[in-house]
Order: sequence, then C-alpha cells, then structure tokens
Amino acid sequence: MTLNQTIIRRGRGFTLAELLVAMGITAIILTLLVTVTGVALDGWRVSRNKVRASRQAKAALDQFSRDFESMVVRSGNNFEWMFVDSTERELGPSQNQSPNAARLIFFSAATDRYDGNLEDPNSRGDVSTVCYDLEYKNPITGSNADNDENQPVFALYRQIVNPDETFGIAGAAGTLAQEDLDDAFTPFAADQFRTNNYLCENIYEMSVVFMVEYSEVDGTGRLVTEQRRVPVISTTDGNIVQEFSLRGTGIHIDDSVEPAADYGHGRIVSVDISVSVVTDGAMPRLRAGISGEARDKLLAANVYNYAKTILLPQP
Repeated sequence: MTLNQTIIRRGRGFTLAELLVAMGITAIILTLLVTVTGVALDGWRVSRNKVRASRQAKAALDQFSRDFESMVVRSGNNFEWMFVDSTERELGPSQNQSPNAARLIFFSAATDRYDGNLEDPNSRGDVSTVCYDLEYKNPITGSNADNDENQPVFALYRQIVNPDETFGIAGAAGTLAQEDLDDAFTPFAADQFRTNNYLCENIYEMSVVFMVEYSEVDGTGRLVTEQRRVPVISTTDGNIVQEFSLRGTGIHIDDSVEPAADYGHGRIVSVDISVSVVTDGAMPRLRAGISGEARDKLLAANVYNYAKTILLPQP
C-alpha cells in the first residue's frame, strides 16, 4: 500500500508554484535579452548613421579642398574670380527648408578637367570654372516633388566647366575675364544639376566662412594688419554677409555690411567650409512636415556637423 502511494506521488509533475517561479525567471531573462538587444541595435544604428554621415561629409570637404587649394586668382584687374552667395531661398521640404545653402563659383586648376585627359588637342589651359550648389531633388530622377514616392533629398552638386568653355570658344564668351561671374555662368547653369554633377546627398546645411586679412590705420596713425572672419550666411547680422565676391582689385561684399571698406583691399587667407549631414531615417519625417519642438529634437538627434579649414593660394 505504501509503495503504490509513493509511485503515484512521483508521477504528479511540477506544482503551480514551481511553474510560476520558472515562468518568472524566464520572463526576467527574456526582458534582459530584449533590453540588451535593443541597446545594441540602437548603438549599431547610431554608429551606422555616423559612419554614413562622415562619408558624405568627407566626399564634400575633400573635393572642396582639392578645388580651393588649386584656386586661380589674378590681381590688377576688375574681373570677378570668385562669387559666393547664400541668399535665403526655399530649399527643402515644406516648413523644413535648409537654413543655409551657400552657392560658390570660382576658378580652379581642377585635376579632373577633360575627364583627366590632359593631352586633349582642344585644351586651352588649365583653368576651369567650378560651381558648387545645394538642391533639394532626387539625384536620379531629377524630381523635387515633396513626397516619399519620389524621395527628394538635399543633394550637393559640383559642376566643372572645362578650360575651353571657360576661356570661350567659337566666338562665344566664357566665364573667365568677366566683371560679373554669376551672370557669365548663366549659360552653363542649365547643366548644373545633371546626374554626372552629383557629389553627395543629405547635406542639410552648407556654410562658408572666409578669414580675411587687411590693413588699416589705427587711432595713433600706425598701419596695422588684422584678420576678420566673414561668414556668408543667408541672415545678415553684424559681420555676416549674404554675398561675397573676390575681384582682381580686392574683396567686395554686399552693401548691407558696414565694415566692408575695412578689408575691401585685403586678401583671403583661408576658407572654412561647414556642412551638416542629416540621416536617411530623418528625411521621411522632414518630408512629412514635422515642425516645432518635435522638429528640433529630430534634428538634434539626426544631424551631424563637420567643418574643414582650407588655406588658399595667394595671387
């Protein structure tokens, strides 16, 4: 009798209390695994965004460096050798436009002229016109329709006008030796946003700051040399300008800035190029029209800033 009872008791299995304890332990382990996995995925996502953003910024800043380090300027004339503007324009999704979108046109001995064929019989020198411009469009389809189907992005374009067209061919005027470089570039602007001129994407903001060195007479009558940072930004305030021009006779900026006469005959020592790269994940939300505090939080978490100082050759 006792033996049979013992056998029956051993076949009953786990008690309810034991099952609850086992389920609780399992739940704790699963929660820890999910939490650790979530943290790891977030870290991987942030690292991926930073790597991609740094690659986009590197592509832009390295190309800027090559072109600016080969910049061509000749003094003693009234020709315009560089034109930069950052006038306010609606560039981007509705209510989420780029705060600063600089546009640059200048001359450079660019290494990729004539597609690298330096022995081209039509070559007329080594001076090319280079134009950088930011545009909100799909770099493949060319569409700027503000929806997820076309998926426009902030795309940076670099257009190079070969030396023969820069100097002018077949009686047509080129961009070189012109008093208004922006106007002289107009015939070439139609090709500016072609796919082959596309450089990189997600450049949400691009700003240019020039370091200008100039001489002036101080209160004691002595001639002193000073340096001043001149930002080219869409909002004019104090020492900030919207247009910056380098001519053979000196530096010219828009008339809204009072200190213009101080460094009108100065020289540009260096240029700081700053770019802000937005992540791919943030673009759909920007296209959707996010605004206010939610927009600020989105940009704070999904925009990475990069800058580079480039020393310019002196004429």
